[in-house]
Amino acid sequence: MNARPVGLVSVGGGLAALLGVGLFVYFVRQAGVGEILEGIQRLGWVFLVIVALGGLRLATRGMAWRSCLGGSHRLTSVQAFLAVVAGDTLGNLTPFSLLVGEPAKALVASHREPVARTLPALAVENLFYTLSAALVIAGGGVALVLRLQTTDGWWLVAVMSIVVLIALVVTVHVLVWRRVRIVSRFLEKFVRRARGSTVVLQWSVRACRLEERLHRLYPRDGARLLRLIGWEFLFHALGVLEIYIMLSLISALPPTLFDAFMFESTNRFITSVFKVVPMRIGVDEAGTGAFAELLAFGTTAGVTLAIVRRARMLVWMTVGVLVFVGRGLSVRRATLDAQRACRNVNHGRGGVESGHGPALVVMARSPQGSRTPKRRLATVLSSPGDRRRLYAAFLEDVITTSASLEGVSLRVAYTMDGGTVGFERAGVSAAQLLPQRGENLGDRERGIFEDLFAQGYSPVVVIGSDLPTLTARPLAEAFNRLRGDSDRVVLGPTPDGGYYLIGLSAPASGMPVPDLFSGIRWSTEWTRADTIAAAEGCGLEVELVESCLDVDDAADLARVRSELAPVVDIGRAPRTTQVLRELFPADTLPKTDAESL
Repeated sequence: MNARPVGLVSVGGGLAALLGVGLFVYFVRQAGVGEILEGIQRLGWVFLVIVALGGLRLATRGMAWRSCLGGSHRLTSVQAFLAVVAGDTLGNLTPFSLLVGEPAKALVASHREPVARTLPALAVENLFYTLSAALVIAGGGVALVLRLQTTDGWWLVAVMSIVVLIALVVTVHVLVWRRVRIVSRFLEKFVRRARGSTVVLQWSVRACRLEERLHRLYPRDGARLLRLIGWEFLFHALGVLEIYIMLSLISALPPTLFDAFMFESTNRFITSVFKVVPMRIGVDEAGTGAFAELLAFGTTAGVTLAIVRRARMLVWMTVGVLVFVGRGLSVRRATLDAQRACRNVNHGRGGVESGHGPALVVMARSPQGSRTPKRRLATVLSSPGDRRRLYAAFLEDVITTSASLEGVSLRVAYTMDGGTVGFERAGVSAAQLLPQRGENLGDRERGIFEDLFAQGYSPVVVIGSDLPTLTARPLAEAFNRLRGDSDRVVLGPTPDGGYYLIGLSAPASGMPVPDLFSGIRWSTEWTRADTIAAAEGCGLEVELVESCLDVDDAADLARVRSELAPVVDIGRAPRTTQVLRELFPADTLPKTDAESL
């Protein structure tokens, strides 16, 4: 269904790239290769300063993005910066620009915050960036008229056009600020006239969801609003400084900050209009060269300026590619995943509107990830491949049991270091996957509750994945005890003093998730006791369901083998029973294991 539009965009982008290369060659020859190289040589080590300023500009966009995330979040300034670098890299390399660049930023940061939160926040940030860019472009147009001291009619038309553009952008901000649902109102009438068209209805629903997210995330707090505006204009101020430094070294005519501002304005205009041209190759040289000639700096200075900017861009694009590699993604894979993430949010999968009713979350690691699961079983299963097989069997049995609950949405929270590969065999679809975020187990559990409560799910029960003997009975009991009550926490105890299950109902509107995750001595015999104490400190009633064994070490595995050994028809934990019989034939059962039961 999407092949034709994407193909048209690809063909258009390819033609634009070819045209850009032609323009690049033409203007480089016009300016003179020798003169350009001489200008670049005059920069010398200052090029490192230009690269640093380019990085600071990307960092300001990351900080502006963070300012659009309401409430508490775990997107650090460094992670936001790396995500912006990676997203800009993808946007510059492909003709899809914002269509993949912005979702890619959310994708790279998904181990900190879910895409359903960060992508709408990026849309809000882009609204403010568009307003700031329009103001800079308009200011540059007025400054150019004053500089040239002309009253020609076409200059007046250009200035008037810019004023109209600013008025439109400001109007959009005012409508969002006042929560005027202009899009929803228009689409309601349009859908009636479309007479039940499925395509029109689907796109209308997406547009209305986007409008609702923008209204909800738009910063209305004075301090946040000022921070956001400050970051956006700092981005342009750094651009003016960058151009001023370069012009001072490569041009025979000494520039002023006023001149540098006009060049930055032109650069914003070129970037906005020619986004479909990868890296704006050719059009940047053509536009900046012509503008430099107009201001008497000469075509050579303008073309050199554009080439140095592209060299700086290539440095940070290299960093962006390394970020993708660090996430286990190629540029092509990142493009496809970014498009998929955008579609998922537009369709409501993972968005705040998509959730309803109870949700069961299995915290799991990919059986095929780079890190071998169940390392503590190495004393009885020395082969990493065998441990992967056994853990995959655990996971399949847990998913089968979890999926048997009626009326409960199933999600699998995966670790970022393991990735999403290998869950299909366990019967988990891509739409059911949810990234874990946080540095430790407590942060990751808290993040799951925050994310699913924000999506409208309640109650939410979280369990582990190494529970092959788990039945549906304690799961159903946990949901029954939580329905309609936000004053309690349900725990499923394990024999070692921990818990395999924790369940909560959504807190009252505006209230945070109860802090049951700080100061806990994780993976010790005191884990459950510490959690109960934390619950009592939060004023929550603690209820326990029946216990279950989680397989952590060799002794736990021996107990599971003993428990499943009498099974004749492989009816309980079928995959685990099958794999255990293959790995441990009955006649080779170590006596030490049996005696330890």
